[in-house]
Amino acid sequence: CNNNVACADADAYEDQINSVIFLDMGGYICSAALINNTSFDLTPYVLTAEHCVEPESPGDYNSFTFYFNHQSSTCNGNNNYYGHSRTGSQLKASRNLSYSDFALLEMNTAPNASWDPYYAGWSRSTSSPTISVGIHHPGGEPKKINYDNDHAYGGSWDGSNTHWCLSWDEGGTEGGSSGSPIFDNNKRIVGQLTGGSGDCGTGTDFYGKFSTSWNSSGSSSSSLEYWLDPNNTNQYRSWIIKIVS
Repeated sequence: CNNNVACADADAYEDQINSVIFLDMGGYICSAALINNTSFDLTPYVLTAEHCVEPESPGDYNSFTFYFNHQSSTCNGNNNYYGHSRTGSQLKASRNLSYSDFALLEMNTAPNASWDPYYAGWSRSTSSPTISVGIHHPGGEPKKINYDNDHAYGGSWDGSNTHWCLSWDEGGTEGGSSGSPIFDNNKRIVGQLTGGSGDCGTGTDFYGKFSTSWNSSGSSSSSLEYWLDPNNTNQYRSWIIKIVS
C-alpha cells in the first residue's frame, strides 16, 4: 500500500523527500531526516528516534551510515540506490520512550550539494497539527510517502501526552520506518515515528512530539533547543534550506 516517492502525487513534496535518510546502524535499520537550525549554518543535524540509536549516549561517536536518495527512480520500481552516503556521526541529544523518543545526531561530514540535500523546517507548536505526509523507508525499501489531511491528536506511548497520533488516509508504516519524520500542512516536521499499528491506514501510528522534545529536561543532552536554536532566538518555527549545487 506504500507509494514510491517517484510517483507524480509526491511532486509537491520533493524537498521534504530529499530530507529523508535511510539510516543503517550496522544491520539495524531506521529512517531519519536532515533538519535545519535557526542559524541556517548547514550543520548536518539528523533527527530520528532514540530507540533506533540506543544504547548510544549523547557525546558518543558511532559508525552509522546515512543514505541519501535511497529510492526508486520510477513509480513502480523496487530498486534501491546506495550511491550517496556518509558514515560517522555524534549523538548530540536524546530522550527515551518514556518521553518523546527522539535522537539528534550530527553527521561527521555534510552531504554533497550535488545530492540535493534538504534541511527540513520544523514547528514546535503545541497545537494539534494538520498532517500532510510522512516519508520513510519501511523495511529498508525504496523511500515511500504516506498521505493524510486530518488533525493529529495527543496520545501516550510510555509517557503522558508525549506523542502525536493518527491513522493514515493513504499508506502505512513498517519496521524500518521508525525515526521517520511527519510533516504538517506547512511542510514542517512536527514529530518522528516511535511505532504503532498504522499498516496501510488500518491502525494508529505514534510520533514523538517535536514540541515535547524541544526542552524536555533543561539539559543540552536531552533537549533539541540547544542545538536547533543555538542563539536562543526563541523561534517557534524554522524554515527550510535547500542547497543549490
